[in-house]
Amino acid sequence: MTRTSDFSTFVVTWLSVLTAVVSLLFTTPRAALAAPDSQDVPQNETGQTLLVHFDPGTTPEMRDALIAQTGGELVRWMQPIHVAEIRLPVQEGVSVASLPLLANESVTFVEPDSQAVSGAYVPNDPDLNIEALSYGLRDVQALEAWDIVTGSQEIVIAVVDSGINADHPEFAGRVVAGYDFVDRDELPEDVQGHGTYIAGVIAAAFDNGQGVAGVCPNCSIMPVKVLDDINRGSWSQLAEGILFAVDQGAQIINLSLVTIRSETVAAAIEHAVQSGVVVVAAAGNVASDEDHYPAAYEGVIGVGATNSKGLLWEKSNFGKNVDLTAPGEVIYSTWHDLNNAYFGYTYASGTSVAAAYVSGVAGLLLSVEPSLTAEEVTEAMILGADDLGAEGRDDLFGHGRVNALGALMSPVRGLSEVVVVDEPHPNKPVHEVVMFLPALSNQ
Repeated sequence: MTRTSDFSTFVVTWLSVLTAVVSLLFTTPRAALAAPDSQDVPQNETGQTLLVHFDPGTTPEMRDALIAQTGGELVRWMQPIHVAEIRLPVQEGVSVASLPLLANESVTFVEPDSQAVSGAYVPNDPDLNIEALSYGLRDVQALEAWDIVTGSQEIVIAVVDSGINADHPEFAGRVVAGYDFVDRDELPEDVQGHGTYIAGVIAAAFDNGQGVAGVCPNCSIMPVKVLDDINRGSWSQLAEGILFAVDQGAQIINLSLVTIRSETVAAAIEHAVQSGVVVVAAAGNVASDEDHYPAAYEGVIGVGATNSKGLLWEKSNFGKNVDLTAPGEVIYSTWHDLNNAYFGYTYASGTSVAAAYVSGVAGLLLSVEPSLTAEEVTEAMILGADDLGAEGRDDLFGHGRVNALGALMSPVRGLSEVVVVDEPHPNKPVHEVVMFLPALSNQ
């Protein structure tokens, strides 16, 4: 995701304010304080919103008293990470340095609730639609892995995204209760398409006589909507979505989205990692080695994208935050609109897609051995990956392209001595699935 020069100026201005605030408070013995990166608290028609992290020892009474001093109200309290979403009344020229919150030792950071989260851009140029429909599944040896396991409905993969079309036949009986943090209701309907597409790469059904299959076709999907109809969301929505997924028992969280660093989101990610959840994120689609979040957070599996030739996809990010790669160019998957040109399917490219492949492989691992820790799941995928670049880890492919069969056969899984007999899995199609699509046109 790129940022405008105006926003860069916005950040620099706030950094200068932060320096001034720290100098004023230097004589007060207290924890390091992080301030928002803007001189005036941003606001909209409903008021001004801040995300405030309180020391865990702060009582509710102390917290509420501090909020009252600002003249604001508590909108939401994110208990696992001790962050309050606070709405201040509309008033021009409110300086962060003037807020009582910053002078209190119970507050460890304050930041504006920024609309800085977006779904990683997924190009869908029709001219790219020239690859075989299932090359991604073949590249990661999913078909061979299905001889061992096809997933378990007990394994829940949270797709923190734009929601899902739960009526799509590819997800029948495998969508568990989710939540919509955009509209604040229990119906995370997908009006954008991104979430339904990603869910299909992870867990579209197979052997159902139609469409395409996901990597973990028998795993369950938890739709958590944090992106709106133009694929944007806020830090608070993303953080709350992550916390919800953890609280509701998801074993894997897929984050096919990008943002800049937020301390609130970082705290939510840390909570998920410490809770033993496997967290997978897209590396980003701007061909850069700079930090892109949430892939750059500690404990997150950052995923870059490859093409059908085993090369790095031209727009994939790379660098130290890429742990694995996966197919991500011209991948066929489910779509929210069942009446589109492909009757509920479409082609797309991006590291969003690649992250979904890795989440699917993680689902297969936990399906066959639910006792694996998040660290063991990660290690199994790393050890089983196909080394595409320089020997060992490199900044283009990380530890390599994820391989479902390799992960299942890794020493972590203890199956390396198992001989897989050449017999069809009872739930695996005996013949290749052939998908018929309308001819492409310029219309």
